[in-house]
Amino acid sequence: GLYTTGIMAGAAVAAAGASGLTRLAGWQAMFGLWTLPAVLALLLWTGATKRSVAVPAGGPRVVRRHALWKSPRAWLLLTFFGVGTGAYTLVLAWFPPFYASRGLTADQAGYALSALTVCEVLAGLTVSAAIARRPDRRPLLIAALTSLLSGIACLLLAPWLVLPAVCLLGAGIGAIFPLSLIVTLDHASDPDQAGDLMAFVQGGGYVMASVMPFLAGWVRDASSDLSGAWLLMAVGVVAMMVMTARFKPGVRI
Repeated sequence: GLYTTGIMAGAAVAAAGASGLTRLAGWQAMFGLWTLPAVLALLLWTGATKRSVAVPAGGPRVVRRHALWKSPRAWLLLTFFGVGTGAYTLVLAWFPPFYASRGLTADQAGYALSALTVCEVLAGLTVSAAIARRPDRRPLLIAALTSLLSGIACLLLAPWLVLPAVCLLGAGIGAIFPLSLIVTLDHASDPDQAGDLMAFVQGGGYVMASVMPFLAGWVRDASSDLSGAWLLMAVGVVAMMVMTARFKPGVRI
């Protein structure tokens, strides 16, 4: 919960402050300022990893590594995370320009994205607090995906409904992000495999998600509109609903 909340809360702060910082110092300096929290994170990480790790009696334990790239289930989890995170990167990159093209000022569009991200944080914390009582993750996943699909429908059919779009997209994305990681961990048999599986799913999933803003930009250049990108994302959400049916409790890699 803290991990996913930290990511989304950082995005909310950045979205709210980007326009004002750009006016104050220029866009190059605005981007450069974000090296400061990165340096702070590096220092904190360096300090945390200096802690000694106790070696168990009898020497280091030998861990058998499972070839995850050979597992269809691991690829399913990677694809699910990649498409869900693709919705996050798509909204992060193109939500403000979309509403700026429909009459909002740069500040208003930034505040709308910031409010959306606050909704993500609240949804992520709610899911993380309630997940222990829900061993079957599928109902929560379907509810989150339905919210996300409804938000995309607002962008496509009623873009003037800014507040409903913000709330629905934020609740959907904010719940899907931690849920997809929790479902991934559900498939691991021990902490070592959990680390390997998370690295596989997040590494490949983020690569997949990084393509979505580029595709949206290409669609916008080709059609002078983002409707095609939102429609593509809606198809991805429906595909995730189909994949959700396979996440039965108790299944391991």
